[in-house]
Amino acid sequence: MEFSEDVGKGPPGGREEPLDELLLVAPAAILEGLPDAVVAASRDGQIVFVNALAEEMFGYPREELLGQPVQLLWPERVRARYVRNMQLYFSTAHRLRFSTEAWGLRRDGSEFVGEMTWGVVETSAGPLLLAIGRDVSQRRAAEARVRAVAAMGERALAGADVADLAVDAVELIRTTLPIAAAQVRLAGRAPLASFGATPEDGMRLPIGDDDDLLVRPQDELSDQEMSLVRAVANTLATALARRRDEDRMRHEALHDPLTGLPNRTLLRDRLEHALAQSERDGRETAVLFVDLDKFKEVNDAHGHATGDAVLVEFARRLRTAVRPADTVARFGGDEFVVVCEHVDEHVVMALGRRLEAAIQAPLTVDGLPYGLSASIGIALGRSDPDALMANADAAVYRAKAQGRGRAVLFT
Repeated sequence: MEFSEDVGKGPPGGREEPLDELLLVAPAAILEGLPDAVVAASRDGQIVFVNALAEEMFGYPREELLGQPVQLLWPERVRARYVRNMQLYFSTAHRLRFSTEAWGLRRDGSEFVGEMTWGVVETSAGPLLLAIGRDVSQRRAAEARVRAVAAMGERALAGADVADLAVDAVELIRTTLPIAAAQVRLAGRAPLASFGATPEDGMRLPIGDDDDLLVRPQDELSDQEMSLVRAVANTLATALARRRDEDRMRHEALHDPLTGLPNRTLLRDRLEHALAQSERDGRETAVLFVDLDKFKEVNDAHGHATGDAVLVEFARRLRTAVRPADTVARFGGDEFVVVCEHVDEHVVMALGRRLEAAIQAPLTVDGLPYGLSASIGIALGRSDPDALMANADAAVYRAKAQGRGRAVLFT
């Protein structure tokens, strides 16, 4: 059956068809000129017409499709449903016209989603099911990518964990773009997320200071695909910047701005944690209250800038003298506190002497020599942080009363 032989010609015997009847059947030339693919099937499900765009969309030459069952163009998983619907269309008294999404099957076995307009039309050869539409798989995929990036952006602004976002970013790129490898790498750290071999020879998109999104494509990416990669990189950059701002604010809230040491708030937290551990394991925690001797004289004689330099060096010496797990905090002004877990009187007094030696080492600031000393009050305990701090403070006064520059244990 040829779909268009009788269309556009005069009827047999010279009788003119009414205009509305002629419009019921579109000439093949019109269907060929449509900007969409067209497939027509007869009541028995045989394909009777395809235009050039349908050939391109399904991957078949026209001669291979004509006369074949229309089910050939539908994925097996939906064939039974589509056949029932087709039978319903033909049996309905009032002809249906509607648009919907439908799945198609290409010659190579790949599937696509089409945006289709369906309808049953009357022709001189009988009713035909006419399907007109286009492959919208790429558009749908692009829309899905945009939604995924937008969702990532919302999560980044909401403070989602950067490592989780990195995993999602690599997965999005891997599943939607033709890439061989991708990686989110932060400076000086192991990759947060990766796919494939390390993409050193691929694209490098900065997402922070020495932080990168690395992507190695299998083929050259289109402008649309590159836009996705850039959008993912921008989202990761936003998340990293937010996290670093939050880290900076948390650090500033808990650390002394001059020396970088923990402040009173963080000191209290560390001390309470250490005492809780002492109560569990029965071992003692020590507090060493360190008061720099005659610091006011340095400020008065040489100014606050010199005094600040002395405090910074004093803090550095305290950090280098203690154990790695010990906490050194600036309590205020020229007062510092050291918290040590799992110690006894012998260990903590040895630490006090080590602090004295570190503090008394020669010091030069801006070419001027300074001799430093400190009075150190030491207290041991397993509970009550306030009492432990008060005992260490009391021991400081005893050290000063005994001539300064020494460590005294509270008893």
